Amino acid sequence: MDTTIDLPAIITGLQNGRYPKLGSGSGRRVYDLQNGMALKIAKNVRGYAQNQIEAIISEMDDSQLFAKVLFISKDNLYLVMEKAESVTDFSQVLHYFKAVSNRELFQRDDFSYIPRKYNLLLSDLCRPVNWGILNGRPVIIDYGFTGRIKRKYYSFL
Repeated sequence: MDTTIDLPAIITGLQNGRYPKLGSGSGRRVYDLQNGMALKIAKNVRGYAQNQIEAIISEMDDSQLFAKVLFISKDNLYLVMEKAESVTDFSQVLHYFKAVSNRELFQRDDFSYIPRKYNLLLSDLCRPVNWGILNGRPVIIDYGFTGRIKRKYYSFL
């Protein structure tokens, strides 16, 4: 991970409205830093945990399947990752990898390890909003929602 990210300058840019908002989930807001990078800001404990998990997975995985985390703040509040273009339909991912179904895609050797190794949920990985296109190739851009995160923060008794 790159520690040359100028976080104070990014925070100032956010306060000045310089960066367009790309989206928002239950735990994080995402902004376009307009330099090939996206900023994910934790909104709550869920977001802190998701940022931390993404940084860990990015560090561990050497495939080309995940957008790489470039920086995470010590408190896990801010995460900077490669910015990818939006995927509007999961069929774009299937088409690129020449798969006819979600099941076929995730049974392939280069994909089957993902849910097992990182405890990622297949139902989440099949959502187009969690994918992007980077350098003409589909990549997973939102991979902080693991089985553990779901159980700890999203399963209510």
